[in-house]
Amino acid sequence: MDLLKIAYKNLKTNFSFYSLYFISVAFVLMVFFSFISFAMNDVIMEKISSDGRVETMSKTVAVFVMAFVLFYMSYSNSFFLKRRMKELGIYSLLGYRKSSMLKLLTIENIVICLLSLLTGVILGAILHKGIIEVIIRVLKLQIETSTIPLFNYGAILFTLSFVFAALIVLFLSNWIVLRNSSVLNLVRMEKREEKKIKIRLSLSIAGLLFMVLGYILAFDITRGVESLWKTIGFSPMALLTMLTVVIGTIFFIHSFLPFSIHKLEQRKNWLYKEMNIIVLPNFKYKIRSKAKTLILLTLLAAGTLSLFASTVLSVYYPLAATERIIPSAIEFPVEDKGMASKALEIVKGTNNVEDMKYSETTIIQVTSSSANLPFEYSVKGASGFDLVSESDYRELIALQNKTAKIEKLEDDEAILVKYRPEEGDPDKGNVYNLNLSASDNVEVMVKETTLINPIGFANSIATLIISDTLYQKIKTFGLPEKTIMSIDGQNMRENKEVYENLEPLFRDDPYFASSYQRNEVITQANSSTFLLIAFVTIIFFVATGSILYFHNISSIMGDKDDFMILNRMGYNNKMMKKIINKQILALFCIPYVLGVTHSTFAIIAYKSALMDDLLGRNSAFILPVLVAVVIFTIVYIIYYMVTVRACHKIIFTN
Repeated sequence: MDLLKIAYKNLKTNFSFYSLYFISVAFVLMVFFSFISFAMNDVIMEKISSDGRVETMSKTVAVFVMAFVLFYMSYSNSFFLKRRMKELGIYSLLGYRKSSMLKLLTIENIVICLLSLLTGVILGAILHKGIIEVIIRVLKLQIETSTIPLFNYGAILFTLSFVFAALIVLFLSNWIVLRNSSVLNLVRMEKREEKKIKIRLSLSIAGLLFMVLGYILAFDITRGVESLWKTIGFSPMALLTMLTVVIGTIFFIHSFLPFSIHKLEQRKNWLYKEMNIIVLPNFKYKIRSKAKTLILLTLLAAGTLSLFASTVLSVYYPLAATERIIPSAIEFPVEDKGMASKALEIVKGTNNVEDMKYSETTIIQVTSSSANLPFEYSVKGASGFDLVSESDYRELIALQNKTAKIEKLEDDEAILVKYRPEEGDPDKGNVYNLNLSASDNVEVMVKETTLINPIGFANSIATLIISDTLYQKIKTFGLPEKTIMSIDGQNMRENKEVYENLEPLFRDDPYFASSYQRNEVITQANSSTFLLIAFVTIIFFVATGSILYFHNISSIMGDKDDFMILNRMGYNNKMMKKIINKQILALFCIPYVLGVTHSTFAIIAYKSALMDDLLGRNSAFILPVLVAVVIFTIVYIIYYMVTVRACHKIIFTN
């Protein structure tokens, strides 16, 4: 029979078998083509990258994406090759040469890849157009979307060349497998991995200890300057932690899990149940025979969730931190009373402004001769404390709709506003000697510290809140002062018109602060980076779920004869479905549980090392990470349900 006819018949007869392979490859190529189109879009690149940073990142990410897509296609191809070894062995017995079988596999790969490429290019072009529309709207770029063509021919040529290169890699991979396989091996390929398992207690304990050690090293970074990450160095500790976790994962899956199941099997009252007696022994062999795949899936799941969670955290946290950096919607120093009055009139005359409130706060600037001064004292250009009266503080906090529970201050007490939280509150109880003149000083003790700053850090750092009586006393010494105007109101923080109307008035004032403007700067500065990471994250999601699907389909197809025997032994369809569900759930849970655990400690290290904690509350970190875990879990559950349905269809369809 002609090879083209055989290939056509195979693809037609086994369409359901190849359908997810086609869909997943098409989806990956869609994301790939969309990314390449974005990277080659000169119009957008000129608008969002003035220093070449985005172009450099795009090239770096492109190399990573290409390597990962190639790996995914190679893995998918190897899966289908192994599932067809028995069929190829029969072809060999019928007299077909290995070269003919290689041609057959190549023809099938070409057909699937070209169909996937066509689908991926069409959908990728639509996705790219949608992404461009979102970027233009979010970044408010002055670009007419109609001038950007639907299809980027340079991206089409590049993607076609990449698929051609991938086909060459698949051809060489198939050739190596066929060349090294005898007829007997081809027929028995699927069963030859199952060997008697040797349980090694030492490797089991080593796997558990290595993982725990990796978690301890990751968590050690939370100790700050006393941690090994500071004393030894970030890079060597990051490498050591990663290697420890990877080695622990390998031993844990390869030895500890089979050892744990072996111990469960020794509990006869637990083993001899209609489900457990089938699931446990089979699962033990599946773990050992598929250990490499499970290890890969665990590390892939951990990498996917770590990347996704760190991206969500990096998007959310800077926006949440704006409420401390700029506590009022609008803030500026009052250097000209006429300009301040004009600014208030502009705000009042702006549309959609409701319940506008404002406050003028006069800050007294003073130096100190104490030895135990806080970090904030010298962080600004001119070292010193900014003194704010207790009544002004309470007024500003109320203006910003915040609550601060503070007791009335005595004349020798003060509250220190911290830039970031410090463990143990080391500044509490410190006594600061404030220099009022050449011969006059006054001492205040830090009664407590707070993270609720009344004025933005652009205009005040090292803020000391003192009693009204002491404030009035110090005011008589004629120390340097500055007045800050704070404006707030309902929905004022997100009001674009207010900022745009005030911006011309304060164009050259570096101390003019707007919460809306800062959020816009954060969004525009990071949107391209987050978009590039999103491409990689999506491909990770697809690869993790698809490999899990193929892995379970492969296992269940190999067990089809075993389920026929169970049916003859009296197991009905409902009982066999429970067995299948338990087997699939177990194989899904290993990468999921370990991946979530690994990524949790990775995010802890990421947050402690690379993010400046300004808010001082765990919810600012927990919420975005929890959102990422929930989304990851939902995607994971969808893949699980699709896999269960496909496995039921394989077993219960004659």
